[in-house]
Amino acid sequence: MSTLFFLCALLAFIALVLTWLLRGSGGSAAGVPVRPPLPPLVIDDTPDLPEGFGYKMSWLAMRRRAIPSSTKESGPPHRLPERKPGLTMLRWVERPGGRMEQVELPLTPERFLNPQVGDQMSQGRRHGVTAAELAGLLENHFREAPDVLVLFDVKHVFGPELPGPGPDVSVIRGIRDKEADRESFDAQKEGAVPCLIIEVVSPRDSRIRRADVKDKVEIYERARVQEYVIVDSSRQDRRFRLLGYRQTPAGRYLPIEPDAEGRILSEATDLWFQVAPDGNRVLVFEHPGGRQLLNLRRPRRRPGRPRKRLATRHRPGKLPRRSSHGYRPSSHGFAETHRRTLLSR
Repeated sequence: MSTLFFLCALLAFIALVLTWLLRGSGGSAAGVPVRPPLPPLVIDDTPDLPEGFGYKMSWLAMRRRAIPSSTKESGPPHRLPERKPGLTMLRWVERPGGRMEQVELPLTPERFLNPQVGDQMSQGRRHGVTAAELAGLLENHFREAPDVLVLFDVKHVFGPELPGPGPDVSVIRGIRDKEADRESFDAQKEGAVPCLIIEVVSPRDSRIRRADVKDKVEIYERARVQEYVIVDSSRQDRRFRLLGYRQTPAGRYLPIEPDAEGRILSEATDLWFQVAPDGNRVLVFEHPGGRQLLNLRRPRRRPGRPRKRLATRHRPGKLPRRSSHGYRPSSHGFAETHRRTLLSR
């Protein structure tokens, strides 16, 4: 019995040795297929996570992300697709058959510096509110001047050698027809160049911000714009700060130095520009008087606050006083009060 057990164990040992030898030489024993070695593992270490998202890859996650080298595509390693740009624009495009369609495009510096008539740029609510408020203040200030035109977000054409940007606010003196309907402003046809241009920077895109604070300085200098004021801010510091340039007789831009209160003087318009104490608005004052320019639009009523009535209600339990005309004030407004006055006469 022991001899039979010893022979079985010896045969099993010999079979294992033969199998091991045949695997090392790449052959097979007695037609038994030999399992080929596994391909080396290549770990794709680019996680599908947002940029800046901290993570730790566990062993199980690494095994799940293991890709055999024989099936991995050749070429550059996998990278996340580029993010959608923070700033976009809307442009009308003509489709086959003459149908016009408005499409959304990334706002690149090239499109920003030379837009088409009808383009709509989305630069954020803060940018739009600030630029519209400055345009409204200046338009109201120069409303009685027949030869001064204030434009808001209108394409300017300075000539074939220069791009045609659309400044946020521009002030032009020497206009012949102030009330003309203009889709764009052509400096050569109008015979006038803006004396002041104001740009409100959009800090959400560094390329667009550079176009305002760098590229447009050169464009407006070559276009002979007398003064250029920039309402600047950054993503780290959202408080506004003012930058200014004034053209010398030689046609070169020099920075406008602010005064002790941080104000920038526009000699072309006789106006001071100053950032509000909270850093979220730009205030405008007359020079040299110092009167602040105010927006004439009526302020909106706060939600939940009742409207004021022309006649006040009397307190409960107390009769209202009689007026000199012999009638009691009515809470129905001025029309009812005036009607009772006529009936009492």
